[in-house]
Parts: sequence; C-alpha cells; structure tokens
Amino acid sequence: MTEEVSLEEFIEKLNYDLEWEYAAAIQYIQHQAVLSGAAFNNIAEELALHAEEELQHAIQLADQIDYLGGTPSVDVQKIKISEDAEKMLKQDLEGERDAINRYKKRIRQAEALDEYATAQTIRQILVTEQEHEMDLMDALDL
Repeated sequence: MTEEVSLEEFIEKLNYDLEWEYAAAIQYIQHQAVLSGAAFNNIAEELALHAEEELQHAIQLADQIDYLGGTPSVDVQKIKISEDAEKMLKQDLEGERDAINRYKKRIRQAEALDEYATAQTIRQILVTEQEHEMDLMDALDL
C-alpha cells in the first residue's frame, strides 16, 4: 500500500499540500467572516480557530520542505466560496476530507523514505484535520 516516491517527488507533494493549507486558511477566514445566522454563530467562531490551525500547518510543512532540501511554495490552490452557509460548511468538510486522505499517504511516503520525524509532524497535522472534520460534521448534523 506504500506509494514509493523519490525525495524530490515527496517534496513536490508536500508543496502541493502546503498550497492547500494556504487555501484552507484563506477559505476559513472568508467563510467565518460571512457566515451568518444564529444557527451558525458557534461554528463561525470555530472556523476562525481552524484558520489559525491551517496557518500553523502551513508553517510546519514549509519547515519540513526546507529541512528536506526543497523550497516552500508560495502558490495557493483554488479557494471555494459560496453565499449559502450550508454549502460553505460542505466545502470546508470536503477540503478536510481531502487533506486527511493526502496526509495518510504522506505519512506512508515519509516512512518509506526513512523520514520519521516528517511523518510524525504530518501525523500531528492529521489529528487536527480530523478534529476539523468532526467539528464540521457536527455543524452539518452529519
């Protein structure tokens, strides 16, 4: 089940993840600002926290990329917005689920490269992403 990658390919994949962390932070900032309605007050506050955590993930990934000999990306992946509160939350949930799947692969790839500290850093990010998924599922009553 291990996806063999070279160190260079792994760095490229980490940069792709980094670009998604940038996008997630921006998306959460926008969503928490425009999310309205009494039913969404609590989750709006939570999204602000998610944005801060996504920025921390970006810093952690950038540090790992640099450590591995790469240059951290400054590109940002596509940000999704909506005028509908429920659709916003579903966009955020989709992003978290994508991140969870990518980080599970990255952990296996890091370990295959004997980069156990990088794998541990990604595990810590994964834990937070799963917490974000649970928050969003709760807000969406899923």
